[in-house]
Amino acid sequence: MLDLEIHLLYRPSVEARCPIEAFLNARGLSFEGDPDVTVVVEDEGGQIVATGSLEGKVIKMVAVDPQYQEGGLASVVVSRLLQVAREQGKTHLFVYTKAEAAERFLSLGFIELARVESSVVLLEMGEPGVASFRAYLASQRRGVPADRSGAVVINANPFTRGHRFLVTEARRRCDHLYVIVVETDLSLFPFEDRFDLVARGTADLDSVTVLRSGDYAVSRATFPSYFLRGSGDEERALLQTRLDVTLFANLFAPALGIGVRFVGTEPYCPVTRRYNDAMREILPRRGIDLVEIPRLEWAEGAAVSASSVRDAIRRGDWETVERLVPEVTRDYLRSPRAEAVIERICRSDSRH
Repeated sequence: MLDLEIHLLYRPSVEARCPIEAFLNARGLSFEGDPDVTVVVEDEGGQIVATGSLEGKVIKMVAVDPQYQEGGLASVVVSRLLQVAREQGKTHLFVYTKAEAAERFLSLGFIELARVESSVVLLEMGEPGVASFRAYLASQRRGVPADRSGAVVINANPFTRGHRFLVTEARRRCDHLYVIVVETDLSLFPFEDRFDLVARGTADLDSVTVLRSGDYAVSRATFPSYFLRGSGDEERALLQTRLDVTLFANLFAPALGIGVRFVGTEPYCPVTRRYNDAMREILPRRGIDLVEIPRLEWAEGAAVSASSVRDAIRRGDWETVERLVPEVTRDYLRSPRAEAVIERICRSDSRH
C-alpha cells in the first residue's frame, strides 16, 4: 500500500470517468449511473488498480486488478466508501456485486438478500434494514390464504385508467390484493404523490391494501436499469430483472402470504416485457402463480400507459390526458400541487 495512492472523486466528470470505465470494461463490468463518489486506487505510475463507487445507498462497480487481488484492495475501497457514507449520514447501504465477490462483503458485515444463480448477489448493511421492512409487511398482512392472496407492483407515474383496470381485474380474481407502489424517487411524479393517487384511486375497492415498496422492489439497488434511459446492456438488465423477482419471492411473498402475482401485458417497454419474462420463469418455481391481464385500450391497438399520459402532457393535449386517467389523477393534474411536476415533464424526455 505504500506505493499506492487513494483518490476520492465526488461526482466524477465525464473526463475522469473514461479511464475508470476502461478499467471496469477490462474486468467485465460497466460504468453505470451517476455516482455520488468514486474511489480510485492508483499505482506509482498513475495506473488504476482498484475502484468502487457509491450512488445513493448503493455501493457498486467495485473492481481490483488481478495482480493486486491478494492485497485486500477491495476491502480498502469498500471501507473508504463506507466512511464517506457515514460522513453523509447514510446508515443503510446495499451492494450489487458478482457472486464470486459476495464472500468479501459478507466478511465486512453485509447480509445477503438475493442472488441469481452464480451471477450476481444483492447484499445489505445497516438500519433500517430488511428486518424492519419485513416487520412492516407483516403488520399489513390480512391473513388470507396464499392461494387466494395476490399482489401487483406498480410505479404509477402517474396513476392511469390502466392501473385502475389492472387492480380491479386482479382483485376480482383473488380474495385480497396487495398493491405495492415503487418507492424509489427517480420518476417524474414524486413517490408521495404517486402513492396518494393509488391509495385514493382504489379506496372504493374492498380488500385492497396499498403498500410502499421500500428499497426492495424496482429500486436503485434491485433494478437500476429500469431507471437508466437507454442503458443498452441487455445482459445486465436481464440479471437485474431476475434479481428483483427473486427478492420479491424471498421477501414480499412470504411476509404477506402472497400466492399470485398479477401483471399487465407489456406492448411497449422492452425492459418491462423482460421483467414479465423473468417472473414467468422464476415465480412458479417458488410456488407463486403469475397471471397476465391484457392491458386496457383507449383506442384500437393503443393501450393505456403512463408514458402516453406524459407524452400527451408534453404536447399540451389535455383532452387525451383526461381519456387516459381516472378522476383522482385528473383533479391532481389540475391542482397547484402538480404545477412543478408538469413543468418537469415538459422539460424532460425521460422514460420514467
